[in-house]
Amino acid sequence: MAKQPNREKQTAVLLSAQQKRKEHKREQVFRAIEDIQKSGKPLTFPNIAQVAGCSISYLYKWTELTEYIHDLQSQKTQQLNSLESKQPGPHSLKTLSEVFKQRIRELSDENRELKRQNQNLRGHVAEIFELKSECERLRTQIKQLTTPESSPKVVSLNSVPKKSDNGELKNISQEITHLITEMGIKIGVRLKQEIAKHDLTRVKLAISAFQQYRSHNSIENPGACLLAMIRDEAEPNVPLKAMTPLDDEFERWYRQAIESGFCQDVPKKYLPIQQGEIQVRVNNDKFSSGYELLSWQIAKAKMELDEDLSIS
Repeated sequence: MAKQPNREKQTAVLLSAQQKRKEHKREQVFRAIEDIQKSGKPLTFPNIAQVAGCSISYLYKWTELTEYIHDLQSQKTQQLNSLESKQPGPHSLKTLSEVFKQRIRELSDENRELKRQNQNLRGHVAEIFELKSECERLRTQIKQLTTPESSPKVVSLNSVPKKSDNGELKNISQEITHLITEMGIKIGVRLKQEIAKHDLTRVKLAISAFQQYRSHNSIENPGACLLAMIRDEAEPNVPLKAMTPLDDEFERWYRQAIESGFCQDVPKKYLPIQQGEIQVRVNNDKFSSGYELLSWQIAKAKMELDEDLSIS
């Protein structure tokens, strides 16, 4: 019982330290902007990052900082344009050239950042195409199951059950018979023959899959659809638990932690759960196993704190 308060206290300490680091770094950025404005240097992202002692990507990480810098740059550009219009002369082209060069440098920095973000998005695009292919496969399978099978006009004599087979066709479980007739489906010869080929448990699963599918779709030929599902030994879909905002936050952070090498790549379904919290493997050479098992929320706070320390 004492572990839970200690874990919560540890999480609170990490989060508090992280918040203080963020506030301190933001104050450094604002002071850097003031110093650059006083010195008369161009107010560019590389200059700000150099004076503040952080990376350019860190400035883009905070939307309010990015918008504030862009507003200052826009005001500076408007002042220069106004100066050019009031004092036309040989120096106006030179000033305009400097403005364009500054803007080109800013666009180059933004272009590099966008390229980095585009590289990360390529992986998501590949996942989307895989899901699209899977949807097409399932759509084709559903179409095959719902298309009524045409009955042959000519019945072969070999297909007519012999007298010795009548006993096998009649020995269908009363439970199966009740389940099928209760759905309003007539048990014909072909359906009896197909049922006899499969284990009783597999037949029940196929009937459950048919009931689940029919509850969400309109079927023209229920008998043919049920026959196909028994033949393919279909199984009902297991209802998925709705993802909560906390689950969504874990999924997004866990992918990022794995890509950055902070956590070991272990599928979520194999991660242990202690006191209702998912435990992740944080890479740590101090342990003989090569990793440290932590609650994902504590690991997330530790990862963000390490990022802030590396920036500073």
